[in-house]
Amino acid sequence: MAAVSREVAAGNFSQRVDIAYRDEVGQVALAFNRMTDSLEQLERLRKDMVANVAHELRTPLTNLRGYVEALGDDVIPPAKETFKMLEQEILRMVYLVEDLQQLAKADAAKAYLNRREISLHEVINRMLELYQPNFRDKMITVETLFGPETGFVTADREKLLQAVRNLVENAWKYTPQGGSVTVSSECVPGGIRVIFANSGGGIAEKDLPYIFERFYRVEESRSRETGGAGIGLAIVKELIEAHGGSVGAESADGTTRVWFSLPD
Repeated sequence: MAAVSREVAAGNFSQRVDIAYRDEVGQVALAFNRMTDSLEQLERLRKDMVANVAHELRTPLTNLRGYVEALGDDVIPPAKETFKMLEQEILRMVYLVEDLQQLAKADAAKAYLNRREISLHEVINRMLELYQPNFRDKMITVETLFGPETGFVTADREKLLQAVRNLVENAWKYTPQGGSVTVSSECVPGGIRVIFANSGGGIAEKDLPYIFERFYRVEESRSRETGGAGIGLAIVKELIEAHGGSVGAESADGTTRVWFSLPD
């Protein structure tokens, strides 16, 4: 165990302790292996995140460099369309940085929650009203179905607004033209659940366990076109779990349901 602990301390998380007995020492070894499993997973997530951020930045930076060099060498003439394209590439990087800032704030949310009783229905309606022009442009019908005794929760208002906003934006982006979105609430054991249901192609069963992971995309090209980096649902997960709640999703029969629950 001492030899393996030195390997782990040096950053080699692949080592495990052989458990020969089920006595007290064996229990310590089992706990040590579980800790090492968690450290290995965290290290893998860290490396994946660094690689994903580098990948997200590389594409717009490469495009910007190519066009700036072409403009400087008079290969292409300066035109309004060219500058518009350059602006879009810059905005992609701005969106990514803003998403990362939101994710960092969500990570730290547990230590900075300003909990108070707030109107859950008012928070949801406010976000739906904000996105009403977006829904109208795609001719998406929006309906709310609030269950009895689901009007108030104890939460940090600003952080809950951020979580709801991300879910509303997600529903708008991935609901097809002329589709429908329903936001409902219900009482569940120990708390209140809010469900965002939208029509559309749905999410494959193999993708469902990962949609709340950072930088995970169900539809790669579509997410890039809308400027998303696969962070929105990860932020929702961090914010809701900071409140002691949970998140989940299911997709079947052309309807996707993404939900979060908050304790009483």
